[in-house]
Amino acid sequence: MRILVTGASGFIGRYLSSYARAKGHEVVGTYLSEAELSSRIPTDPKVEWTRLDLRDGAAVTSLVKKVAPDAVFHLGAQAYAKQAWADPLDTFETNVLGTIRLYEALRQHPAVRGVLLTASAAAYGIPERLPISEDAPLWATNPYGVSKACQELVSYQYAQNFGMRIVRARLFGTTGPGKTGDALNDFAQQVAHLERGGKPAVLRVGNLEARRDVSDIRDAVPALWTVFEAGRSEQPVNIGAGRSYSVRAIVDQLVGLARIPLTVHVDPELLRPTDEADNVAEISRLRALGHEPRIPFEKTIADALEFWRMAEGPAGAGPPAH
Repeated sequence: MRILVTGASGFIGRYLSSYARAKGHEVVGTYLSEAELSSRIPTDPKVEWTRLDLRDGAAVTSLVKKVAPDAVFHLGAQAYAKQAWADPLDTFETNVLGTIRLYEALRQHPAVRGVLLTASAAAYGIPERLPISEDAPLWATNPYGVSKACQELVSYQYAQNFGMRIVRARLFGTTGPGKTGDALNDFAQQVAHLERGGKPAVLRVGNLEARRDVSDIRDAVPALWTVFEAGRSEQPVNIGAGRSYSVRAIVDQLVGLARIPLTVHVDPELLRPTDEADNVAEISRLRALGHEPRIPFEKTIADALEFWRMAEGPAGAGPPAH
């Protein structure tokens, strides 16, 4: 199978591309800037890389025609909530209009096995009840979440109106060794850096009381594949651990693993304008498709810290993957 992975240079995209290659598939992966290709997270050397900006409709159509994919994993997005607050127009241009451009190209040059959209639990906003099922309303509370909700509506509309197979995997938190821009790895990178100083230090954190359903990337990628193979266009599928973890618990474990004494300081600059208190996923639909999370979060935390201990300094540049 020939697979086009948009946003393959991002965290999930790199793991997914390697996973698909390990299954014997051809993979064409897109990136937005050369800097994204310098990530420490390795990919299979046989992944074929090509630059793509989802804001460029002609480029999207040209690439789809050239690649002629059997399947598309659509991960390309402006994926940072902080950047979405700073520039909502660019976020919508990439996430919503970029998705429409992709689907218009696929109408002309269909992918016979269909499309998997990586949707986001950020679209739920502040939940009315927990755990959050796929039937919960989409009331996003930040520009990124709103853009992802719109992306889902566009996907459903194209599936219904044009007979395209577009399945939606609604990702809750996804983390693992080497990710940048999430709390666990930001804290782990801080700890590794502070350890190099060899003396007591201060760990800067944000909201310790927030709880998040967070999956290890080594669980999330097989879950995405399961949804691609067995999912249905009319039914989004939550991908999560089925339980939530507090930011405080992450910090406590990192402090316990640190090789130097650490003092924890809540930095107001790291607090978000709105922050959901909890967002644990109901994952019975995912389990019914045959996937069960298996990696303990304690292992994810320890592996992330070890990754940054082995690293020599920051790599990559800025947000990935239009």
